[in-house]
Amino acid sequence: MARLDDSTLVAYVDGELDAAQMHSVAQALERDPVAREKVRLLRLSASLVSAVFRDPAYQAVPPTLAASVVAPRDALKTRMRRWRVALPVAASIAAAALIYGGYSIGLLQGQQTPNFSERLLDEVADYHVVYAREDEHQVEVPAKRQAEIEAWLGERLHRSITVPDLSKDGFNFEGARLLVVDGEPVAQLIYLPPNEPHHPLGLCISFGAPGEEALTSESRNGVNLALWRRKGYTYVLVGWADRPFLTKLAHRLAPALDAI
Repeated sequence: MARLDDSTLVAYVDGELDAAQMHSVAQALERDPVAREKVRLLRLSASLVSAVFRDPAYQAVPPTLAASVVAPRDALKTRMRRWRVALPVAASIAAAALIYGGYSIGLLQGQQTPNFSERLLDEVADYHVVYAREDEHQVEVPAKRQAEIEAWLGERLHRSITVPDLSKDGFNFEGARLLVVDGEPVAQLIYLPPNEPHHPLGLCISFGAPGEEALTSESRNGVNLALWRRKGYTYVLVGWADRPFLTKLAHRLAPALDAI
């Protein structure tokens, strides 16, 4: 059983462990609510800081200023790790304050950053329609390699992933692929209804947006989508199934998906 000390948890969140270690830590987290809360706070601080520095206002740094703050990479990384281990809650608060300031600057400049959920919905809808037309390449990894899919996507999202069984809902697991939105990985599990190979159902999982968001459903680009966010993870169901079905399915899946 993995030791859940602070250094291990930071390495887990940063994706610096190998696949076996990630799996061991994920299993240990299932039995340790205190450690799970630390992981949540570490992910929150990382996602908030990432959101700040994706804003164009923070990317145009004068060369003289950049030169004044350059430090050896390993030393800088070590200092950042110590800070995150010692102050995960303070890191979240400080990052939130930075984002609030950046948001205010964006309003003054007329450059408010679009909501992550909005961008995620747009990208997922576009990707889904394009890949649905494929025959052999709808997925990157087929369902017969389910254990590999769970380890691969779990490592990318820094959590444990178990592929939900939707066969009783009329959808068979086909495989998975990895998308990218705002530089963040988005795991997509693909399910097919019988005799409708070009109308797949997708379950997408991403992190990078803090907080929670209530379940909503809508239609974009000819497909229906249901989105919700819990514990820093955003989930999207996408496909040609009607919106009431997606909403009902989301409510049923949410508790199991929360068990990271």
